[in-house]
Amino acid sequence: MSGYLVDTNVFSETQKPAPNAAVVAWLRDHEAELYTSAVVIGEIAWGIDRLANGKKRRELVQWLHTKVIPRMEGRILRFDTRVALSWGELQARLEASGRLLPWRDSVIAATALRHGLAVATRNERDYKYARLDLVNPFTQ
Repeated sequence: MSGYLVDTNVFSETQKPAPNAAVVAWLRDHEAELYTSAVVIGEIAWGIDRLANGKKRRELVQWLHTKVIPRMEGRILRFDTRVALSWGELQARLEASGRLLPWRDSVIAATALRHGLAVATRNERDYKYARLDLVNPFTQ
């Protein structure tokens, strides 16, 4: 498999009042190569669920359920046994170097490594020591 695992911050950028044009263009130009992790979907849902009830929350719930999830149907990668094994290897390597990642980021990294994907993210430093390919759509 080749392509990009889209991180939470890339999807979230599209919902800002004035989204970064480079990110919007990058997502459009790479549509057929995009994947994401179930963890990313969970992070988006978590962020939405933390908002107070109101118009913005309703709009974001609708966006997640009518845009993001359908757009990524069949390309939302789960945390399965193979990813779990990759995660264990990654965590052991990072621990030995004294550079553990937060759990969610390490699962996203392990998912990308297992599936041969680059991570598309603004937070390059979060994945710096995971030894995976990174793409920053904010600067493309």
